[in-house]
Amino acid sequence: MTKYRLFFVVAAIIAAFDLGSKEWVFSTLDRGGGRYGSITVIDEIFEIVCHTNPGGMWSIGTDWNPWILRIVRLAAVGVIFVILHQTPKTDRLGIFALGLVMGGAVGNIYDSLTLHAVRDFLKFDFGFDPFNPFPIFNVADSAICVGVALLALQMVFQPSPDKARAKS
Repeated sequence: MTKYRLFFVVAAIIAAFDLGSKEWVFSTLDRGGGRYGSITVIDEIFEIVCHTNPGGMWSIGTDWNPWILRIVRLAAVGVIFVILHQTPKTDRLGIFALGLVMGGAVGNIYDSLTLHAVRDFLKFDFGFDPFNPFPIFNVADSAICVGVALLALQMVFQPSPDKARAKS
């Protein structure tokens, strides 16, 4: 599989799962008139709720002009493509991680452009700070965090090309 095919397949799966899960949760919990119910998954720890966030991650930028966040999100997509282009085709983990980030970005950008807010629904409360409660999030946010974490771990633990050549 070429690097672009792997990237786009991962991104498409994540975006579809994100948008589908948001649609399912919000339609299932809709009680009409803008009121929503919730589903308790683990008593007092994990709930599925309906929440919209007009800002960025953890509601950062909620008071900003919405176009600023849209421009930042679209610029991030451009950065992802630049990094993808520079990523060697043999770096499957890096390509996979970039696909996770892109899929999450697409899901959240879709919400931002069409609904003027991002739909979140996963709510955890572990009873202690900073998880009391943890900010409500969605599949896209999870994919972005996992993708960025994989890229960061890869940068930390993968030897640089210069060090690899010096060892051989």
